[in-house]
Amino acid sequence: AGPLHAVALAEALDVCRVLVPPTPGVLSALGLLTADMVYDTSRAVLTRADTLIEDASPLSGAADAAVAEVRDTLVDHGTPHLTLELDLRYVGQSYELSVPLSPPIAGRRVAEAVQAFYERHREQYGHADADEPVEVVALRVRGRVKTPQPQLSREPEGDQPLSAARLGTRPVWFDVDGPTPTPAYARTELHHGHAFDGPAVLHQYDTTVVVPPDWHAHVDPWQNVWIERR
Repeated sequence: AGPLHAVALAEALDVCRVLVPPTPGVLSALGLLTADMVYDTSRAVLTRADTLIEDASPLSGAADAAVAEVRDTLVDHGTPHLTLELDLRYVGQSYELSVPLSPPIAGRRVAEAVQAFYERHREQYGHADADEPVEVVALRVRGRVKTPQPQLSREPEGDQPLSAARLGTRPVWFDVDGPTPTPAYARTELHHGHAFDGPAVLHQYDTTVVVPPDWHAHVDPWQNVWIERR
């Protein structure tokens, strides 16, 4: 129902341009289908950072288990790109900050993460103390497999008359004064280059698009309908 109310909402927000994609009713589903496959997991650590700088083997073991889980989960989708983070905090704090952890896991990598924590803490809270002990709360691993993106076809500007898309006239209430005779169009018959002033309604399978008076609509090469204030 979004395109039914989109321009009214734009008017209320003083927005002068609205984009209606070709299939607004399934746009979220399309976005989901084209999104990368991502899997996140974590392991509790709860160890002082200086201890792990001296011996990172407990952290390395946790990382190996988490990485194996990510790879097993995404095995049917491809080889994931892995990113690791540590949740760090000062000893006694009740909240953490996440900072990147660069493989391979070693004491020097933990030390680099602690330095990144100081910088992040200073950026976020305005202070940091390198003399205060820091603890590692958790290790986080994210795996991402890229999803091939669809190639959107560009439609050449056609010469089909706008009248070919006309369905007739509908009474539409835009205000309390009564219905306005409004041209109706089949959205599937609108093509690149078609343009018209409101009022108008566009009918399609998954929605109805309303172009109020004082607004103008045109179709771009990707079948988007742009509705703009005149």
